[in-house]
Amino acid sequence: MNYKKLINDNLHGSCDTTAVVAALLAGVAVGAALGILFAPDSGSETRSQISDKAKDLAGTIKDKAQQVKSSISHKADDLKEMKDEFTENVKAKAEKVQADVKNAAGSTTA
Repeated sequence: MNYKKLINDNLHGSCDTTAVVAALLAGVAVGAALGILFAPDSGSETRSQISDKAKDLAGTIKDKAQQVKSSISHKADDLKEMKDEFTENVKAKAEKVQADVKNAAGSTTA
């Protein structure tokens, strides 16, 4: 198996940041849970800490999801604007070509 090619393809291919963020958050959650479970605290303190960490993680996930949603919304708006500009440019060029054809047809018949 060609590991260099595989690594190179994955590094230079399209990066899905959602998967990276999800993996990062999962790693943080597992690390925090293991750290709390092995800490020398009482059961109620440990459960309280786990609950607090879970709430923090949920808040972080909501924030990241909102950021992704906002980013997608902005990119969609940009694409719509680009589409509108492209459409206007095509219409203007088509009208110019049509006028040129009419002028050329009028000058050859006159």
